[in-house]
Amino acid sequence: MNAEKALKTLEYDKILDMLKCNVSSERAREIIDGIRPTENADDARALLSETEEADRILYEQALDPNFAIDNILSSIERARKLSSLSMAELLRISRVLKVSRILKNTMSRSIDAEILKGYSAGLFTNQALEERIDKSIVSDTEMSDDASPALRQIRIKIRRTNDNVKQKLSSYVTQGKYQKYLQDNIVTMRGDRYVIPVKAEFKGAMQGLVHDQSASGQTLFIEPIAVVELNNELKTLLLEEQSEIERILAELTSSVRADSSELLGNYEIIARLDVIFARAKLARSQNAVKPLINDNGYVNIVNGRHPLIDKSKVRPISIYLGKTFDIMLITGPNAGGKTVTLKLVGILEAMGLSGMFIPAGADSEISVFENMFTDIGDEQSIEQSLSTFSGHMTNIVSFINRITPKTLLLLDELGSGTDPSEGSALAVAITKEIKKTGAKAIITSHFNALKEYAVSTDGVGSSCMDFNADTFEPLYKLIIGSTGTSNAIQIAKRLGLKQEIIDDADSMLSEENKSFDKVLMSAEKARKTAEELTEQAKINKIETEKELKRVQDELKKLRENNDRLNEQIRKDTKKLIESSVCEANDIIEEMKNLLDRRDEQALFEARKLKKRLENLSAKYEEGDFDAGFDSNLNFVGGEIKAGDDVYIDTIDKTGKVLSVSKNGEFEVLLGAVRTKVKAKNCKKIAPNKKTPPRINVSKQFSSAPVKSEIILLGKTVDEAVYELDKYLYEASRANLSEVRVVHGKATGALRAGVQKFLKTHPLVEEFRLGKYGEGDSGVTVVKLK
Repeated sequence: MNAEKALKTLEYDKILDMLKCNVSSERAREIIDGIRPTENADDARALLSETEEADRILYEQALDPNFAIDNILSSIERARKLSSLSMAELLRISRVLKVSRILKNTMSRSIDAEILKGYSAGLFTNQALEERIDKSIVSDTEMSDDASPALRQIRIKIRRTNDNVKQKLSSYVTQGKYQKYLQDNIVTMRGDRYVIPVKAEFKGAMQGLVHDQSASGQTLFIEPIAVVELNNELKTLLLEEQSEIERILAELTSSVRADSSELLGNYEIIARLDVIFARAKLARSQNAVKPLINDNGYVNIVNGRHPLIDKSKVRPISIYLGKTFDIMLITGPNAGGKTVTLKLVGILEAMGLSGMFIPAGADSEISVFENMFTDIGDEQSIEQSLSTFSGHMTNIVSFINRITPKTLLLLDELGSGTDPSEGSALAVAITKEIKKTGAKAIITSHFNALKEYAVSTDGVGSSCMDFNADTFEPLYKLIIGSTGTSNAIQIAKRLGLKQEIIDDADSMLSEENKSFDKVLMSAEKARKTAEELTEQAKINKIETEKELKRVQDELKKLRENNDRLNEQIRKDTKKLIESSVCEANDIIEEMKNLLDRRDEQALFEARKLKKRLENLSAKYEEGDFDAGFDSNLNFVGGEIKAGDDVYIDTIDKTGKVLSVSKNGEFEVLLGAVRTKVKAKNCKKIAPNKKTPPRINVSKQFSSAPVKSEIILLGKTVDEAVYELDKYLYEASRANLSEVRVVHGKATGALRAGVQKFLKTHPLVEEFRLGKYGEGDSGVTVVKLK
């Protein structure tokens, strides 16, 4: 994109500086200096996809690749020229190899990052050379003893010779006959020779070589003749050590030279990945999103935030361009945010087309452009003898003939800095020329002529920076579709300018200007009123929807409670019926036994049993199975006491209060079920006078032939017990002495339940499991009384 001057105006370099703060290598910082927005949509999408993959690796997969490497370009160049590398240079080479190896391994574990995995797959690894350098070199200035066997042997000899020299010299220091000759009882070094400090007046008494003297001349540093040979031997060993070190360095350099092309490739790949991950880190720090990219000139910034303004102070701005209109005019008071909006569009365009996410809302979209031209700020130049107006015009002239449909223009205060009538005419004329080219432009202005042109011309949009109509304070919000006033006199008044000056200025305004501003102010107030009404309607709609949902949830809860209670009533009623059937069977059996007796006592007992059956039958009324809501309920007031009929609103049922507890709860009989209900959920009703028909419970015996076995496979314990009880009475009546109960093996639960029931049955004398051939443990054989 042709946009160097525009990028400077937009302070794009500061964005690059922010990006540099997230990289680890010098080469990555060099690459960042060269980043410029692309004019190819596919290239922009590819760059953004790289950033997206890096974000995924860093923050979803919690992988944190290391890119910290040193500059190795000069070292590789020296190695290619057959120079031996220093230990420090070799360590830097080793670090590049190590980072390459670890980075390649880290990236291979990443998921859904095919682009970056492809880059890292090209990294060259040579772990053998890496480990050889690390084993041989301890620091920038020290070679390890393990660098070679020869070096180890040489250093052993050096240490042994050193000890011999020190031991010999120590004898001079410790022996009494030499004490008077010595200035100090120490062994020191001058150059690379061990010496002792001797008083100058005893020079002749100590045979040896003088290597140095003190500044005062009072002390001579003499190498005793007895250790000269040892020092010579030490000197020779040190030369051998240096020679071996140089040989090792040359050998390692040769290995580096062989891999020099691959190492340079690694250097570039690591730096490139460093930049990509820096873009992802910057995006997270700015809470930025991946913008959509198009090549049709459409720009849609949703809640964009200028990245160079403090996060706590920046105001989000939404603006779009390139569909219904190609030119957007922004009007409104000074210091309202017009220039910031211009720069926001430009800097977000530059960031997105450079592969960086933009600090804006989701679904934000930017377009690629061939050119971006700006005219923002004071263009005056003392060196070129240009005034503010001349500076602006010179700048506009420099690009006006280069505008194409693929150009984005950002023009601030077009035509300002000169006579307002001539400036406004120029502004309108330039805007018309831009419109002819089909370029996209955002223009700020205070000129009424330009406002009128925007309102009356198709393809030109109008917008204004919002402000408080009462205080005239800026709200830093862009209102698209509205035209604003400058409010210069009102702002001056708010800032404290004397009232007489304000009045004088107001009196000098033409009636035409005042009328135009009044129309705009009236339109703005009408817009604000409509906006407030719309916002209130939205709030009302939301509250209504919340209330509707609350009612629906409450209704659903009531229905669920009702269903649960009905289910519990059905279960409890079934248990009561089963229990009562058993009791009825016992009564019938007792009555059968009484038939064989003819005395008065038997008659008396028979009447008692008959009464028990009548009482048992009276328990079950039709209403017991449906305590539902009756639309004819007669609600009455007053205190609810035991015995009162009540309606329970939480479950939509009626019942009778049995008792009232101290904590305000009622014990209520619902059909045949007792339950606890809170007093606030009960409403007293008049007693129901209807007498529902009774359902008599009696035992029915079948006249069909009775088999000697019953099959209970697949039934629950309750179902099996019910069927078995009925069968045993029928078998007894048919005079069967022994029957088989087939319950199966399975888990044994059904067998256990059946046998528990048989233990207490009045007709069962004994029972046992089936034998081999009878069904084994899947059958129980029952002997009847």
